[in-house]
Amino acid sequence: MALLIDRLDPAALAAELDDKGFVCIENAINPAWIERAQAYVQSLVAQKGKRYFALNWLSREQGTPPQELTEDPQMRELLVQLAQIGCPTAKLDEEIYTGLRVVAGSTGNERSLLHHYDKHVITALAPILIPDGPKRRAGELIVFPNRRGYRRFALFNIIEKAIVQSTWYRNRVTSKLAAGDLPNIKYLKPGNLYLFWGYRTYHSNFPVTGEEVRATMLLHYGDPHPGSLVLKANTVLQLRDERRILTQKAT
Repeated sequence: MALLIDRLDPAALAAELDDKGFVCIENAINPAWIERAQAYVQSLVAQKGKRYFALNWLSREQGTPPQELTEDPQMRELLVQLAQIGCPTAKLDEEIYTGLRVVAGSTGNERSLLHHYDKHVITALAPILIPDGPKRRAGELIVFPNRRGYRRFALFNIIEKAIVQSTWYRNRVTSKLAAGDLPNIKYLKPGNLYLFWGYRTYHSNFPVTGEEVRATMLLHYGDPHPGSLVLKANTVLQLRDERRILTQKAT
């Protein structure tokens, strides 16, 4: 089993997410899974170099750490119930959308501080490799929780995201981050499982120093706008952009 937790109360977790916007379940993930996942990521870095890359749907590859975590019955039950509570009208697919994000090298810097909202109701984050520092150069997670509600129409969501995910708006938010430790900055630890309302939470991560590697696995569930062709087309473009990055030469 990838998870070491049982008998979680989804209603209590959802209430905490509504209240605080961010939940950490300590020591939720089996250390043996973490070791396998770290070796898995290091093998990918050896192939692709120390740079940013994102791989989606790795959970479809049987016998891999992403598949083990995604197919864990407790993980699925947790995400399904949280998505149902968070947005009762969301579509609950059979498959959990998964992504592995690796940030390192110069391209890692370029892909940092890209504040955004997720497309799904609930996001679960499992850290795999987290650098020790220095602060604000170790890929720390930045969250502005529960900044918006669910939009009735997908078009409103698209227009809103076009504004708040523009370069101008993102730079404006970044410039207002005060010095020092802030409650918006989350220091992640492998072994813990982190939860937030992805659709409602504006988030990103700090850059990573060139010799360090930051790797996280993300699980997303619950689609508030299942019928939107525009959002589906945007997903296709995003995946194409990530494939383009993968084909670039390692630096």
